[in-house]
Amino acid sequence: MKRYGMMRYSLIFLLSAGMFAFQPSAAAKLVSPAVMHMKTIEGERVVIPAEGQKTIIHFWTTWCPPCREELPRFQSYYDKKHEDVRLITVNLLNAEKNEQAVNRFIKENNLSFPIVFDRDGDIMKEYNVMTIPSTFFINEKGELEKSVVGPITVEQMKEWAEKKS
Repeated sequence: MKRYGMMRYSLIFLLSAGMFAFQPSAAAKLVSPAVMHMKTIEGERVVIPAEGQKTIIHFWTTWCPPCREELPRFQSYYDKKHEDVRLITVNLLNAEKNEQAVNRFIKENNLSFPIVFDRDGDIMKEYNVMTIPSTFFINEKGELEKSVVGPITVEQMKEWAEKKS
């Protein structure tokens, strides 16, 4: 009987932790990231956050199984060209084996959305990324509105993009 009681408490704890992992962070509403200027792997200059446009920033690596699964789905979202929402992904290159492996993954999956290499971890530090994947939703005012630690779905992205601020 004690064994089932302990299992029940463990299950309740895990479910509770899971619920909070997908809730907007209270701290995120208070602290917005600094303006950062960077270049995509294609050489395009990107400013994050960009006032006047919603932005989804997603942090990933090639050795992260959820990242490998969700990035091709992000491509289908990006292909629909949601002009009012930018999707920018940040590869934590400083946590990868080598740049060639990342470029191979990008090519094999035909990823054409903007990808920024975080070579020295500065972007990761600015967003306080502790776990990958991590996703940040920035509103039109340049304010961090929501963050998600762990995998996300295209449906979550669409839901936020369509939400009126």
